[in-house]
Amino acid sequence: MVEAGLLVKPPTRRADIEALENIRRLRPQAILLNLPENIERLIDDYSKGNLDYDDLMESLYEKLPEPKGAWIKEFEVFLRELPSIGELVDIYCYTDTESFTQEANTSIEIALLSIRGIIREKIELKEWINVLKKSVLGEAERWSKEFTKILEITSSYDRVVCISGFEGKYIKRQLDNSGVKSWIRYLDQPYHFTPLEILKRLILLDRIDEGLFSKLIKEHIRFLREYIYLMPYTEAVEKWVRERLYWLPAREQRPG
Repeated sequence: MVEAGLLVKPPTRRADIEALENIRRLRPQAILLNLPENIERLIDDYSKGNLDYDDLMESLYEKLPEPKGAWIKEFEVFLRELPSIGELVDIYCYTDTESFTQEANTSIEIALLSIRGIIREKIELKEWINVLKKSVLGEAERWSKEFTKILEITSSYDRVVCISGFEGKYIKRQLDNSGVKSWIRYLDQPYHFTPLEILKRLILLDRIDEGLFSKLIKEHIRFLREYIYLMPYTEAVEKWVRERLYWLPAREQRPG
């Protein structure tokens, strides 16, 4: 019977390391990455030793939308180690390329709204809500397309591991409904959602409260100014989480 595992990976370096550890322990026949389909061939070639890391990065940058480095930064540790596990494993990227590009464009819109908020010191709430709704709608449509490919790939193997974002619970539910034995594991826990992630979840749940949204948007802008502008994205998210979960014992930082 087919077994499909979901590794839900937040955008942190620690989650990247844990994903790598799980893959090595589970030894799946195929790994599915939540990266755009148009870079699948490059990553599979790299995993088989046909490209070195620098050549891979150069080729990826030619195919990814702006900001190019941001889309693969959270996979940096995983990708560097992939040749050591990928020679006997098939690698797939299941994110719909067109949907990925649309989401990248929406991210730029959100960035521009954030910059306007900083300059004008005013939140354009209606514009924020419209852009966030477009982002969430695009994600929902993308998940539907992605699941079709995930199910198609899964049917060709006995054991696969799929790395996903927090939509992993949706993928698992769909796999279960399709008769595929599946499990899910959340990496780098506990995790505290960033303001933008919280905003999108509230939109998805149709829980729009203007007062709460204004507060979260201001918090997102502060997150940009005090974290994102000062350090790489994965480090910024980890610092954010660590400070929000200050009551937890400090965790040992494992090397990648």
